Amino acid sequence: MIEEFVDWYSDELSEVKTPSELFDKSIGYLQKLNFQIVRASMGTRTLHPQVESLAYTWVPKDKPEYIEEQTNPLLHSKSLIESDNGILREVRFRLGSLQTSQFVASPVQLVMSTKKPYYFSFANHKGETYPYPILDDLAPLGATGYLAVPVLQKGASLAFLSLVTDKIGGWTLEEQKFLLNVLKLVSLRWMNFIQSELTESLLSVYLGKRTGSTVYSGKIYRGEVEKIQSVIWFSDIRNYSGISERLAPSEVINLLNDYFGTSIPIIEEYGGEVLKLLGDGILAVFPYTEKNKIVVGKKVLSGVRKLAGRLWNLNIERNKNDQISIHHGVGLHSGEILYGNIGSAERLDFTVIGEAVNLTSRIAGMCGELGKAVLTSKDFAEQIPVRWEELGEHKLKGISEQRTIYAISDKIRTKDRIRI
Repeated sequence: MIEEFVDWYSDELSEVKTPSELFDKSIGYLQKLNFQIVRASMGTRTLHPQVESLAYTWVPKDKPEYIEEQTNPLLHSKSLIESDNGILREVRFRLGSLQTSQFVASPVQLVMSTKKPYYFSFANHKGETYPYPILDDLAPLGATGYLAVPVLQKGASLAFLSLVTDKIGGWTLEEQKFLLNVLKLVSLRWMNFIQSELTESLLSVYLGKRTGSTVYSGKIYRGEVEKIQSVIWFSDIRNYSGISERLAPSEVINLLNDYFGTSIPIIEEYGGEVLKLLGDGILAVFPYTEKNKIVVGKKVLSGVRKLAGRLWNLNIERNKNDQISIHHGVGLHSGEILYGNIGSAERLDFTVIGEAVNLTSRIAGMCGELGKAVLTSKDFAEQIPVRWEELGEHKLKGISEQRTIYAISDKIRTKDRIRI
């Protein structure tokens, strides 16, 4: 029987595109062999700063009761997929999920710590209570057998698979042996899918969505760059050096996390990508073409305005907690930049370089001197038809020619407000 599964599995692999599809099709195959699976789960730890673990749970369409409600406070996200074979739920959990009682007091913890499979026969159980809470939940539903196995990689137990049946008498020893072999094969491909997905996700967190995807696709060679037109955003916290001298290190970290945690989601919401966190500063880009340059410019300005409001509300909360307010300066400029890999053979950085980037940084540095929260170059001001406040020409550090600098007018009329 295992030979037939291997043949089928080998043929299907070339067509399967996602881990959920692999899981669903494999369970569907077992159903045709009359294993009467009423619940199947796969879960794994992850290497991700936001998601500690993820799990798939599959049930037949006529057995939705076998998907328990998720009330875990560490729930990060949840989605349902319906296929020809059944219903599949994907759940992701935040940090701390592997320390909860729900995980610790489960057969999953046992198989992952012992690196050995576990089978429980409901039919042979004589007591009134069960060794694990999950078995207490499954028994009233008519479950007769529960099988859990670890997934090992390089000798470490990183994931698990479990199956539940309502077949009369549960599974025989021969059936359990077959399922163990099947699950080993499925887990190999499943973990490849998961690792690939997590790698791309991790690159996105550290490099940004556009850059992470670019690196993942193979654009990794030194000197491989492209010219793009972009609005460049540079912002930093006003008087950060003075503030950091007065605060304890933990308070500085809290301040930075508050600022970045408020700013970055808004930059991304309005189409930008954060390329660098430079101490207390943010370098972001908003690529555009000639066709959409005005739309992109308006989005940037709308993002600036929204962030100002969010920082206002954040400072109200910080002041209630006797924390220092956060004020920043933003420099904006439009121009051509080089986007790609620079560095040494052993240490590369995917970034943007060019005169436009330097100019943006220098403009941001003038916010304190000119007493403005947002300053722009003439190039950006001309990109968006709104009222600007011209502040005259200024000599910028490291820039040979004087540049005209603009600020967002403090007296924006209703008809001047940004519409996208």
